[in-house]
Amino acid sequence: MPTATAPTGLIVLFLLFAPAAFCQQNLFNMPSGEITRKGRVFYQHQLNVHERYLESKGHFVYGLGKGFEAGVNVVGKGFFFTPQWRDFYGDNPDRPSFYPFIMATTQKGFRVTDYLDLNIGFQIGANVSRRVRRNQDPAIFGFGLAVWHFAKGSRLVGGFYQSNQMFVGTGNSRGVLLGYEYKLSKRWYLMGDWISGRNDAAVAVIGGMFNVSKRIQFCSGLLVPNPNTPKPLGVVLELNLLGWDLESMVQKK
Repeated sequence: MPTATAPTGLIVLFLLFAPAAFCQQNLFNMPSGEITRKGRVFYQHQLNVHERYLESKGHFVYGLGKGFEAGVNVVGKGFFFTPQWRDFYGDNPDRPSFYPFIMATTQKGFRVTDYLDLNIGFQIGANVSRRVRRNQDPAIFGFGLAVWHFAKGSRLVGGFYQSNQMFVGTGNSRGVLLGYEYKLSKRWYLMGDWISGRNDAAVAVIGGMFNVSKRIQFCSGLLVPNPNTPKPLGVVLELNLLGWDLESMVQKK
């Protein structure tokens, strides 16, 4: 694999501000089922820290109204930090997924009752690495979710996904999504999610969230890969920037 070194400070700045997995508002790695309100924006940046490398995943979403939102993201951008700094990318034709990608994405939410929402979403994109040949199929990821709001500020999320090897690599291309968010207090939440399967996206994350202010949230958790999958154990660090005041949003629900 070719290497490319860069000053550590520049790489850290890139990881903090460059966009990149699911573009919708997320728990950790799966959509939360929350739709961004019309005219509002949501940005989420996630760092997955493994033993030898970092993955940088950021999501930008804009609310279109009538239950729709759309956004753009770059999937799978990262860096090895040992034995030296170098790009992290996928280019092995015998073991896709090929990353990083630029992805366009959209999601539609349906209110069924005061306690139940249904969501469908889809994203499609292309590999942007110069090291991967350009005649690859597009990467796709689609999902359907049911969201049960069982208490104020708390939810259970479950559904399914359908993808392809370009996006999730070898193994299964469809599976189950499960997640939860439980409000402990005004500032503290328990949070976690799980993606089933034996592919590169098949992991569980167990952790929590802290409301730093009305528009800033910090999340952290332990990333545990499913058995017989390629991703190693890791730690997830996540920052959410909201385009609205959190308290006023809660009062409207």
